[in-house]
Amino acid sequence: MWRPILAILAAAAASPLLVRAAPGYDPWTWLLWGREVASGTLSTADGPAFKPLPVAVCALLAPLGSAAPVLWVVLVRAAAGVALWLAYRLGRELGGSRWAGAAAVAGVALAGGFALEASRGSEAPLVIAGALAAVACWRAGRLRAALALGAACALLRVEAWPFLLAAGVVAWRRDAGVRPLLAVLALLVPAAWFVPEWLGSGDALRSGARARVPNPGQPALADVPALASLWAAAKLLLIPLWVGVVLALRDRRLRILAAAGGAWVLLVAAMAEAGFSGEPRYALPGVALLAIAGAAGLARAALPALLIAGLVAVAAVPAVVELRDVRDAQAHQWALARDLGDAVAAAGGREAVLACGRPYVGRYRGPLMAYALDVAKRAVEPDLAPRAPGIVFRARLTAASAPAPEAGPPFREAVRVGEWEVLRSCSSN
Repeated sequence: MWRPILAILAAAAASPLLVRAAPGYDPWTWLLWGREVASGTLSTADGPAFKPLPVAVCALLAPLGSAAPVLWVVLVRAAAGVALWLAYRLGRELGGSRWAGAAAVAGVALAGGFALEASRGSEAPLVIAGALAAVACWRAGRLRAALALGAACALLRVEAWPFLLAAGVVAWRRDAGVRPLLAVLALLVPAAWFVPEWLGSGDALRSGARARVPNPGQPALADVPALASLWAAAKLLLIPLWVGVVLALRDRRLRILAAAGGAWVLLVAAMAEAGFSGEPRYALPGVALLAIAGAAGLARAALPALLIAGLVAVAAVPAVVELRDVRDAQAHQWALARDLGDAVAAAGGREAVLACGRPYVGRYRGPLMAYALDVAKRAVEPDLAPRAPGIVFRARLTAASAPAPEAGPPFREAVRVGEWEVLRSCSSN
């Protein structure tokens, strides 16, 4: 067991050599909040929904300074590797062959968005790894470990709450020895979500309100959000594995796994209908369960191994091609993070930047700017047009986009460093 884990850790540690370890928007916020927690403060008034487990881990990483962002991304990539290993084991066990395990790995690894979310340190790979480990422990009769892993998932995404509750009810009836643990988890999980948010923003429900502000183009903004969310989730899974999911319904064990995956996807769709964003990445844990069930279903249908491999391989071609785009996107995000510190220094340093006025940085770069300046996110402005007095850090959000934000007079160019152009107007006149 330890050999695969060590190999996964080694691969994750080496992965920045192939794909740059640049955190995404949410991870930069967790790193910022983790650093605040480590220093005895917390300001969550601005930013994405609070997630207890990532912030706690980032607080532990905070003393490592500039290494913390890379280590967080490497940790998530290691979790992605563990998720694929567990997918192989579960697919092989349920499908009865190594081909089923390999198809399960392909289904999870090439599910739309999995590689991107792993590359930038998002929570989806952590949830998938935790869920599959919980399934493995539950099947082995290790209820305490399964419940603890389920609680970890529930500290990453609220969609895990109903599943943890259902498992808790079954475990309560099955084994009286787990009841103290269940009582602790019943208090710990809600407290971990609501208390820090209340302390950090004054509103225990701020995260829920923030989660109902979807980004442009997300299912919540469609005419029928639930249907848009379901369609977006359906496109994440390789088409042959949908055939396997249908075949899996004939087997009780596979039917339970497919039902769990489908329930997760349906829950994300229902939340989209209620105003939450319903983004496809939120459905990834459910899609991963469906991928494993589908791989096992194909194998159980006694299809030739070469036919299964061929179907999966053909369907996987577009997803494999997209992996190059992930690498290029991460290279650009890495350059933004790398050059921002030098741009701040060239502009006179942190104190000079803050003394000039409000820092403006452009959409989706607020947490990165706040982390670089070591200030609360509310101290920088990512959305509004720059106004003097202030200092503007302009860059391309992606390699193909135009530099932003726009800043005309009285802002004047002060310095250019790598990906960043700095303009300033330190007077309101």
